Amino acid sequence: MEKEIEEYIFPVRFSDCDPRSRLRISAFLDFMEETAILDAEKNGYGIWKMVQNGYTSVISRLKLRINHFPRWGEKLHVSTWTKSIFNHKVLLRDYSILDDNFHIIAEATSSWLLVNLKTGRAEDPEQSPFLPELYPEKNAISENLELLEARENPQIILQKTAYYSDIDMNRHVNNCRYADWVFDALALDPELKNREVRSIQFNYIAGIAPGETVNLIRFENSNHHAFIFGVNANDPQKVHFQARIGIAGN
Repeated sequence: MEKEIEEYIFPVRFSDCDPRSRLRISAFLDFMEETAILDAEKNGYGIWKMVQNGYTSVISRLKLRINHFPRWGEKLHVSTWTKSIFNHKVLLRDYSILDDNFHIIAEATSSWLLVNLKTGRAEDPEQSPFLPELYPEKNAISENLELLEARENPQIILQKTAYYSDIDMNRHVNNCRYADWVFDALALDPELKNREVRSIQFNYIAGIAPGETVNLIRFENSNHHAFIFGVNANDPQKVHFQARIGIAGN
């Protein structure tokens, strides 16, 4: 018999909101990350237990689709579950975010790697002691997330350096901070100022260490999508992350 999927409730705080009094994209990701951590703890494979056994989990890709932007004072009902294992390597984890009336605010899918701390390599989750219960029939977003291709007309639109406030317990830039960087860059475009974000995909390729500087490179838009890659300022061959932002039409 399958275990019931736990739901976690988060109030939207003043500090979670953007200048339009709506939940920031990075706060969406913060709540999702916290839910994944709580779910892992509840099911016996929390952060410290994994580290004590020589492992950690690392998010590699994520896609969030947004139906509604909550505002200050609203509550989010967030649940997450592991739906499958792909190619004996990647854990696929989905999310559902509801409001108090159980309307769908947003849905997401993500992929995670189980990394051996001694070797630094990803290992088969099915061969580890931390295999979560799977819910293969439950999909929030069914598509697989692929790497993005560089497009035409690349332009550096912003530069960011990883400072103390960006770094998490894994000692590199937290994945949620990438969203703040990307939307800092998009805010410079007056054409996008009042248009609604409908989705965002991140591919996390190489971690950003304290003190590293990243160029945010924007490519030509396509089909209501903006593309931004985070590229190492000192090594243009090193791509730290890719982002595709779905934007509603005018």
